[in-house]
Amino acid sequence: MINIEFTPEKDGIVAGEENTFEVLLRASSDLMRPTVSDKKLPLNLALVLDRSGSMQGRPLEEAKKCAAMLVDRMGEDDMLSVTTYDSRVDVIIPTTKVVDKSRLKDRINQIQPGGMTALYDGWSIGAEQVAEFADNNSLSRVLLLSDGQANSGLTDEETITSHCGTMAENGVTTSTYGLGPRFNENLMSAMATAGQGQSHYGQTADDLMDPFSEEFDLMEAIIARRMRLQVLPEVGVSFELLNHYPTDREGRFILPDLAYGADVWALLKIKVAKSLCEAARGSSLRLLTSTIDFIDPDGNEVRTAPSVMTIELHSPDAYAELTMDDTVRQRSIELRAAMLQQQAHVAARDGDWVRIDQIMEELEQLGKGNAWLKASIQRLRTYSQTRRRDDFAKEARYKSDRMRRRSVSRYENMDSYSEASESAQPSYLRRKLEQGKKQK
Repeated sequence: MINIEFTPEKDGIVAGEENTFEVLLRASSDLMRPTVSDKKLPLNLALVLDRSGSMQGRPLEEAKKCAAMLVDRMGEDDMLSVTTYDSRVDVIIPTTKVVDKSRLKDRINQIQPGGMTALYDGWSIGAEQVAEFADNNSLSRVLLLSDGQANSGLTDEETITSHCGTMAENGVTTSTYGLGPRFNENLMSAMATAGQGQSHYGQTADDLMDPFSEEFDLMEAIIARRMRLQVLPEVGVSFELLNHYPTDREGRFILPDLAYGADVWALLKIKVAKSLCEAARGSSLRLLTSTIDFIDPDGNEVRTAPSVMTIELHSPDAYAELTMDDTVRQRSIELRAAMLQQQAHVAARDGDWVRIDQIMEELEQLGKGNAWLKASIQRLRTYSQTRRRDDFAKEARYKSDRMRRRSVSRYENMDSYSEASESAQPSYLRRKLEQGKKQK
């Protein structure tokens, strides 16, 4: 059901020399998108809403609208709990089947603002609600929304993140939604990464409607969950995974969920020892073997057949004539851009606008050969020109995370980009220009 495909930057390496090169690994499926009548994977969700004092007014009202949208899109086989928190945590809707939607939305509309922000306590209680009913036959996820810092209860970021990772390994993932200028983007992003979910933010509460809808579109389209990539190199071959995907306890790389119409990808930097490359020209070298463990739509634990990567040896002159694969080159550029945007985020937190301007110039050079990247960087430049540290830091961080982990359409056009053309894609495959603004 899942296919693993290797594409090296060039279709060969140089005989008699040590070789270092990049390889694009793509995981995809030939399954067709189901029709409306097809059985959908049941959802087991916990919505955890920040009701601290800073949410008073429009932020809380818009958050309630997001919650109501979530209820409207869920089916009778789905389960939902709603937990709210300030300095105290309340489970206002224990896990229940989504049958009486009016009652659920009425209860959500009664949420009132409170005091401090016990973010971890709220997440933990929400995760417990999900865990009680978690199994392979449903998609179990916590959706956490906050506009502030964790300042009550457990606040240590490393400990919180570790608990998210433990829950994810037990089948309960976490997605986070940051709101406005005050929330801790490092914590919220780290929770989503460790929790094997999605990370989003909105400059205003209204901006969160798009990511809530995107998350739901993705959950409806998932065909492989809990994807674990194992890469076994041959003796004399070493590699580095450039996306910086986390690893599980067995050392396998944790990949994003695979959805209909999407490729999940990883860029590998491979080094082949000179001793291996001293074979005769025209020979093929076996470099590595990969498998992916995952859970299929029926809840079965599945492992792909081993996929073996080989590559041919060429003379230096013949190698020089080989063309660079454009998709590999573009994915490499995107990861470079992601790294620079992460550096820009750090510089913004340090108030180092000189360094930010230097990074922006590097990013603009990278974007010259990629229409979407160019437009996205231009949009980030407008943030840097305002010199508003929080706004720039958050946009740079979320752009970086998105580029490093985004699912891609096999047939996306890298030579051109328009927001209109992207609207024809499923929402989880659209190349956004801004992460924190509602898409027009």
